[in-house]
Amino acid sequence: MSTVADVTVFLLLVGVAAGTIVGGIGVDKPAAMTNPAAEQASTLATSTASVEYDLVVPASDRRKPPDHATRRQRTSHGTVAELLGEAAMSGVIVDGKRLSAAGTDFESKVRSTTRDRLHSRGHKTSVRVTWSPYPGAPVKGEYRVGDRPPDTVDVRAATVTVPSGMENVSEPAREAARINGYDGTATVVARSVIDGLFPPAQSRYALRGDYPSDVLMTARYERTADLTGASVAVERQSTTEMNRDLTAALAARLRTDMRSQYNSPADAARAVRTSRVRVTVRTWSP
Repeated sequence: MSTVADVTVFLLLVGVAAGTIVGGIGVDKPAAMTNPAAEQASTLATSTASVEYDLVVPASDRRKPPDHATRRQRTSHGTVAELLGEAAMSGVIVDGKRLSAAGTDFESKVRSTTRDRLHSRGHKTSVRVTWSPYPGAPVKGEYRVGDRPPDTVDVRAATVTVPSGMENVSEPAREAARINGYDGTATVVARSVIDGLFPPAQSRYALRGDYPSDVLMTARYERTADLTGASVAVERQSTTEMNRDLTAALAARLRTDMRSQYNSPADAARAVRTSRVRVTVRTWSP
């Protein structure tokens, strides 16, 4: 079961589903195995692990069952690279602020698991995991294991990619740029992000479900609305309506950002990369 799914809708299959997408890992550039970073990246992409963690349930005024708890123990399984991708998506931020803190213990446990797998005699290693719908976007996920390499050393690097849970909209973004400019491109990207974070059908089941799935999903909708400037009413709106409003609010934010970064809508569309998380391994001699 995906950890991104777990922290958003408890036990429903939503988001990355990394444990089931074993074939979704890609290597950006084949690298010679004499590169220690490539060896480490290969280890992360092929070795599997199970991570036990506590799911943090936010405080809520909703009615709770007698046996309710603010932490629920869960287990996530996948390749280490996939778990790293989930950790990055667990901590997605908008303008520097997290959407959810439910997966913080998971992120900590993945960091420990990754350190245990990175054995490199004579080298130091760090891992940087990044996702954004396009470079420099105000919504993104970032995660790091290990220290940053010093500026004064020779660094070797290798990258693998894993699914983000977002739809690949590179081609639709280019078409939207041609027809509707920045507004079209921003809307396509925003819809991919919001529907990736809140798949309408599964989100609806979660909101109608038992504690704590309803609490987790309500908190995530309300937090995302707060950070994007949208107005949603979880008790009165359908998930389709809330996703529409969140998409419009995020699209307005992305449109402004794209105009500031790119010379044309076509340039912005060419930069769109919503569907992959990059896991970059760096090694250097101490």
